[in-house]
Amino acid sequence: MQPWALHFRRLLLWLLLPWPGAGQFQVKGPRFPVIARVGKAAMLPCQLNPPVDARNMVIRWYREQQSVHEYRNSQDHMEQQSLEYQGRTELWRENITQGQVALMIHPILPGDEGQYSCVFVRSTHLSQAQFELFVTASGAPPHIHIQPAQTGSITLTCSSSGWYPVPELQWRDPQGWPLSPDSVMMSALEDGLIHVESSVTVKESSRTPVSCWIQNPVLKEEKEAGLSVAEALFPRVNTSTVALAVLLVLTLMITAIPLLRCRRAQEDIILDEDRAHPLLPGSDGEKHIQGLLGDQAVPKYRRRYASLQVVPDEADLLRAHLKTFLQDSSPWTKRHSTPAVKL
Repeated sequence: MQPWALHFRRLLLWLLLPWPGAGQFQVKGPRFPVIARVGKAAMLPCQLNPPVDARNMVIRWYREQQSVHEYRNSQDHMEQQSLEYQGRTELWRENITQGQVALMIHPILPGDEGQYSCVFVRSTHLSQAQFELFVTASGAPPHIHIQPAQTGSITLTCSSSGWYPVPELQWRDPQGWPLSPDSVMMSALEDGLIHVESSVTVKESSRTPVSCWIQNPVLKEEKEAGLSVAEALFPRVNTSTVALAVLLVLTLMITAIPLLRCRRAQEDIILDEDRAHPLLPGSDGEKHIQGLLGDQAVPKYRRRYASLQVVPDEADLLRAHLKTFLQDSSPWTKRHSTPAVKL
C-alpha cells in the first residue's frame, strides 16, 4: 500500500471517531438579576451555547431546592412542582429548536424572590445556569396624621402600606435635611408586603413645613407627603366656601319666612263670640275653628255675620280649610242652602 494511502486511511478514521466534547453544550442565563414587580409577570430566559435543538432534552427550573417547572418528552410535567407555583408558570418554547426557552411566572408574589437555576439534560450531559430574581413593590403615597402631644408640641405620624422590600423612610425639613424621628416601625402584612410607620414631634409654634419621604430601595422610586403645622392647626378660610354658606343661610331664611307667617296665622285666629258665623264655632280659646253640619245655637245679635268674612292676612289659610269642609259636607248641602262665603 502506498504511503499516501495509509495516511489517508488514518485521516478518515480520525474524522469518523467522536471528537472530545462532541454533543456537549453550556447553559447561559440572564447576565444581571431579573427585577419583577409584585402582581406582574416575570420572564426568566435561558439558552444553549452553541445553539442546539432542545426539544428532546429535559429542562428543569428550581428556586433553591424547590421545583418550579419541568419539561421532558416534549411536554410539561407538574407532578413535582411546588405548591407555591401551581397555576403560575408557563414555559415559552417558540425558539426551542435554537436552544432558547423562557419561564414566565405570573403573578409575581413577594415569596418568589431568590436564586433560580435552569438545568438542561441530554443523555449523560448536564449543564445549568443560575441567576437572581428580585421582587419589588412601591406602596401607597404616605399619609400624615396629627395628634396632640405634650404642652406646646404635637406628634406627626407618617404611614404607608404596600412596599417590598423594606423601604427607606425619612422625615425632612424644607431644605431636604433629615429630621430625627421618635420611632420607625415596619410590619409584614398577610400578602407579604410591608407596612411602614414613623412619628416625629414638633412644636405647635413651628412655621417650618415638614415632609415624610419614602423610597423603594430596588427601583429607587420615591413618594412624599408634606405638611405645614401652622396651616394644619389654623387652616385658611376659603372665600368660596364662606360665600356658599352665606347663600345657603339666606335661602333657608327666605324659605322659612312664609312658613312662619302661615304658622302665626294658624295660631292667631280669634273669633268674636258676638259676631262669628254660626257655622264656625271656636275652640281652644277661640284660636281654632271647626265646621258644623248645621247652625249652632247662638244668641242672635244684629252685628252677627250672616256670611263668612276674614281679614286678608288669614284669607289663604281659611280658604283652604273651608273649601275642604264644604266639599266633604255633601249630605248637609242637600238639606241646607250653602251660605255665602266672601274670601
